[in-house]
Amino acid sequence: MFREIIKFPLLFFAVSMIWQLIFDKEIMWIDNLGISFIMFLFILIYNWSKVPYKWKKDNGDK
Repeated sequence: MFREIIKFPLLFFAVSMIWQLIFDKEIMWIDNLGISFIMFLFILIYNWSKVPYKWKKDNGDK
């Protein structure tokens, strides 16, 4: 699961780094890392929210 979550942010980081190196001649490291980290957190929370909530099944009738 972790490999699926980390693929897109790492791809974005690599592509944005190469893009900035070719066209801007300066890499904005903090911006790229920040955006990649936020993307990672968003995808992690999204995948976590897709897991069904089993509260009532485990709680039982009391």
